[in-house]
Amino acid sequence: MVMDEKRNVSLLKAMGESTRYKILSVLVSGERCACEIPGLIKRSQPNTSMHLSKLQDWGIIQSRRDGKRILYTIKDSRVKKILEIVNKED
Repeated sequence: MVMDEKRNVSLLKAMGESTRYKILSVLVSGERCACEIPGLIKRSQPNTSMHLSKLQDWGIIQSRRDGKRILYTIKDSRVKKILEIVNKED
């Protein structure tokens, strides 16, 4: 139980930061190229790249190479569920 608690707290902390939240909100609709994400979230490429790297290190997202492009998707299914709940209109 302690391990799940630590994992859950880490996930919520990652999602609690504005840039990472925006990245995950973009990725929830599907795979995106690294080159598209900065424009979609209105952040610089270096800043976005740093946050993508952190999210990947934490196992929240994953990437794959398609020629010269790097494509990102959400790896942790809990992220999609959390975003559905917080974005649901009452």
